[in-house]
Amino acid sequence: MKKTLKVFAKVVLVLVLLPLVVYFYFWIKNINFIGKTDDEAIEYLTHNKQDITLRFKRDELDTRLFDDTFYNSQVFFLGESHGYADVQLVDKYMLMHLNRELGVRHYIAEMDSIRAYRLNLFLEQDTKDSLLLKQVVRDIRMRIPQQSSKELYQKWLDIYDYNKTLPDSLKITVIGVDKDFEDTSRAIERDSMMLVNFKRAVERQGLENEKFYGFFGYTHVLQSSYGEENIYPFAAKIKRSDLPFANKVQSIVCLTLDSEMSLPKNHQFPSPPDEKTSLINSDGPVTIVKGIKDLRAVTHQNTITLFSLNSANSPYKRNQNLAGIKVNLVGNDILPSNTEQKTTGFFQYAILVRNSKALTSLEPN
Repeated sequence: MKKTLKVFAKVVLVLVLLPLVVYFYFWIKNINFIGKTDDEAIEYLTHNKQDITLRFKRDELDTRLFDDTFYNSQVFFLGESHGYADVQLVDKYMLMHLNRELGVRHYIAEMDSIRAYRLNLFLEQDTKDSLLLKQVVRDIRMRIPQQSSKELYQKWLDIYDYNKTLPDSLKITVIGVDKDFEDTSRAIERDSMMLVNFKRAVERQGLENEKFYGFFGYTHVLQSSYGEENIYPFAAKIKRSDLPFANKVQSIVCLTLDSEMSLPKNHQFPSPPDEKTSLINSDGPVTIVKGIKDLRAVTHQNTITLFSLNSANSPYKRNQNLAGIKVNLVGNDILPSNTEQKTTGFFQYAILVRNSKALTSLEPN
């Protein structure tokens, strides 16, 4: 009996200690990867940031940080980790800003041509077809479950209203470049298909001299290769292509702190009962961005802050801080392929979203 109790006690001890050992292992790894705050970076960021929170409350996005190189470009990308409500606002106001300032009217979307056609049909109609829009939002669940939400639905209602105020020459249309949502094969990887579909749309519609704005998942907007496999995402493929505007691409990435992410039930990993989690932010414990402490140090809670990373004397032209995400347990790291790459080779601007709520399901509970 005593022997059985000893064995039982050892098993219990292991079950108690093992999670603690795993926790402290990743905690130490996270601390080492993130690193300490950097005085040079904080000094630079302090003079190259703009709190745009109030701009959104005024239903606008005017910024002093976008320079001539930015405005003279032809393709503008906004990248996100899917599932955060405030990023939908960033997307809406970025589109409106570029439409007002530069006449950008072609919205490149992370959706297939079928859903883009239906979304364009919704935008073109004299009255709002809420059933059509809801079906598009529901369909997006097939490819991006986190993004199918009330906030996505409301964003397109707002864009519809905005579109009705514009002359025909400035009205926004959607170009869907993703693989067909029903296509689950891996014969052609998604970013390659995105480039094929984008080039086809440009050639068929004669858009070589137009400007474009696109909203995609984080990896798709990176302009350099990442990972040991040297993966080239959509934006990097555009830069390597024969498109006439291949060298006129700008990328902005959204990073989050203290925020909730939508995590719908899926077959890959467990989801909380309320389908929300605060564990996936840029400072861990699941995803970690090196240098994120510098952005935290120069911002406040409940804010959305834009940073220019390519101004004069930028340390991000010389290092790799912010240029990648280390992922624990649930996926692969998204890190530079080699030490020669620098942050501004991946993206030129960053937006830090703090204390965002998670996207909410379009369907009633």
